[in-house]
Amino acid sequence: MRMENVVLAISFMVFLATALHAINVEMKEPIVKSISDGETVELGTIGPGQTLALTVKGTEIGKGGLQANWGVLGVLEVPPGWQGFDSDVYAKNMKATIKADPNAPDGVYVVKLILTECENKTATCEFQQGLGQITFYGKIKISRDVMKTAVPQVDVTTGVGQPARYPVKIENKGEANDIFEISVEGVPAWEFKKRVYVAAGETLNTFYEIVPNEEKEYKPTIIIKSISSDSLMHKYDVHLISKSDVIGDIRATKNGVLLFPSTLEPLYSLMGILGYLIQ
Repeated sequence: MRMENVVLAISFMVFLATALHAINVEMKEPIVKSISDGETVELGTIGPGQTLALTVKGTEIGKGGLQANWGVLGVLEVPPGWQGFDSDVYAKNMKATIKADPNAPDGVYVVKLILTECENKTATCEFQQGLGQITFYGKIKISRDVMKTAVPQVDVTTGVGQPARYPVKIENKGEANDIFEISVEGVPAWEFKKRVYVAAGETLNTFYEIVPNEEKEYKPTIIIKSISSDSLMHKYDVHLISKSDVIGDIRATKNGVLLFPSTLEPLYSLMGILGYLIQ
């Protein structure tokens, strides 16, 4: 009985020592969470082709209660068609990135990562600082609903050579920062493309301008798309009438003109003021 008690006591001490020295990882992005070895973490939702950043704290308390540095946060496994990029070595905040397949179907995907004291994610080294390594898994949901857009005003009248301004709203509902491109089809000789940055979880209100070069009625299509994937694209049919008349030109001038001689600057400034008065 005494021998059994000794064995049990030793086993408990080994278990306790292991538990006390277990290292957890402090994740900062895209979620704030303490992660342990072998854990699976929900990393949120992104769209096809978008890039998700994973950031963890680069230092922890190691052997002897001293501050220790992680070597690298590495991406070990990603689904077919995806890409993984390791963090910088010995960074204060370890940031690895995962880029989804631009044509990935909606669904849940799993990636595998490692945080190690070594400089190389696949290397074997002596864990002199007492941190060792931690392997964990991340679940990423792919959804085409991460992008929400609107063009509140679809009917605009302007003068020939004057900008027709359409308001545009872009909401990025996912966990990935992204750049969105606004363009138009259906207006000859107008190929202007506007790019805007929208952070994860943010909404941007901007505008897109079309400058017609002749007196005509147009039925263009405004296109809003993520540069990450053509799968994230919305189209809006709008209406544009360009008229060559003095009142219309004055009203449109409040939105600005593209080019004019410097000698006519006072005249255009006055017309811009009148443009706000004439509705």
